[in-house]
Amino acid sequence: MEHAYLDASILKCPYCGKLYVDASWYTLDMESDLECGVCGGSFNSHRNLIKRVLLKFSIYDEDLEVEVEKFIE
Repeated sequence: MEHAYLDASILKCPYCGKLYVDASWYTLDMESDLECGVCGGSFNSHRNLIKRVLLKFSIYDEDLEVEVEKFIE
């Protein structure tokens, strides 16, 4: 069994409330603006962060299991 990790950010559109998940390096380091796929509004990813999480991918031969390991912030 092997493990791989992804630092992810959960974001919320300030206009319609749609939730998104993206890589933390993109949302926090780049502070990119996103366009909501539901309402079309543009918003800053960094300022609309809900939670930052570390996702743990456990790989058993060819089977993959995904779990939330812990909260970072």
